[in-house]
Amino acid sequence: MDLNGYRWRNRLLMVFSPSKEDSNYQSLKKEMKAQRNGLRDRELLVFEILEKGESRFGKTVLKKEAIDFLRQKFSAGQGWFLVILLGKDGEEKMRRQKVSLTEIFGVIDGMPMRQREMKERVKNQQ
Repeated sequence: MDLNGYRWRNRLLMVFSPSKEDSNYQSLKKEMKAQRNGLRDRELLVFEILEKGESRFGKTVLKKEAIDFLRQKFSAGQGWFLVILLGKDGEEKMRRQKVSLTEIFGVIDGMPMRQREMKERVKNQQ
């Protein structure tokens, strides 16, 4: 699994969860569903890495090798709910065991690259 292909194009959100039934996962998933436009606007792609059940990246089902690679790369322990935000530069910007989408958007919106993107959009709309 090569994450470098997303560098400078997308921000990545790695969501590690024991299962879909995990309350933290359910809460974040509900927020993401309600804020699809916010995810798209921030060019944020979501990886859902589950211990039990199908792990996904968008509509793509992740293979065991990819899941194992991501767990190892990000030191995500078994039984943990963990969210990791990667910036467009590929660097880790946030790592939390409990987080809301509002908090994630706040971190993204405070990034210099995102500030430039927002200014460009306003400029292009005038």
